[in-house]
Amino acid sequence: MSQPLRLLKNPAQAAAIVSRFSGRGPVAGTSYATVRDYCESLDELPQITAVDGDLKNVQRPWAAKAILANVPPPARLLEIGGGEPIVSGFLAELGYEVTLVDPYDGFGNGPTDYQRYVEQFPRVKIMREYFRPGLPSLPPHSFDAIFSISVLEHIPPDSLSSCFDAIAEFLSPAGISIHCFDFILQGHGDGHDLVHAQKILAEQKRVAGAPDDLPFDELLQRLRADVETFFLSPQGHHHWRGGQAYPAFPFRKVVSLQTIARRAEA
Repeated sequence: MSQPLRLLKNPAQAAAIVSRFSGRGPVAGTSYATVRDYCESLDELPQITAVDGDLKNVQRPWAAKAILANVPPPARLLEIGGGEPIVSGFLAELGYEVTLVDPYDGFGNGPTDYQRYVEQFPRVKIMREYFRPGLPSLPPHSFDAIFSISVLEHIPPDSLSSCFDAIAEFLSPAGISIHCFDFILQGHGDGHDLVHAQKILAEQKRVAGAPDDLPFDELLQRLRADVETFFLSPQGHHHWRGGQAYPAFPFRKVVSLQTIARRAEA
């Protein structure tokens, strides 16, 4: 049996983190991960920031900071497809009420260790389900924020609308929708990712009323030219390709796109 995992030393440390990041940061818009943000996370949030070159090292702390900036604890949070609930567990220790929905079926090389995570993160309500409209155990409009980390890029295009329909169903009238997802900027699959990212952002705008943003092509031009853009590292790529031969899974430039939208209160 796994022992509960504590990411913070004491309530004083949790209070200091909440104070440090509450009310700070973007309240809406689309952006991309940067080295500046990653370095801040290494300094300020080492509990959820690693150094192995994966995109999640910048995505996990960004999601936590975006939530702290927009919805203070004890808000009700829902994480979609969280897998290992590192961020959900961290947020629960900060005083949030956190629910995580994930099928734990290994799809997209995702985890299957449902029971171990239940034991390690007892403060998080973990539901072994596919996130979809009409989940009977989730009351409608009951979450102040719904977020995902490196999940939306794995959802088939014809299922994205259903996912965002569920976000619309379970997000509170003034709730906030927060997502970061992997995006192939250059290399095998970049054409598919361009269309997929545009659909994700269109769905975000449909259900959360995202304001008119910087045109997507201009955003891409900016991140291409920005020396601080955070890219998946060669070490992270090596981990991603697993046992595949390199010619079957060559390197590609991958970044994290980030979107925040607050629903207009009815």
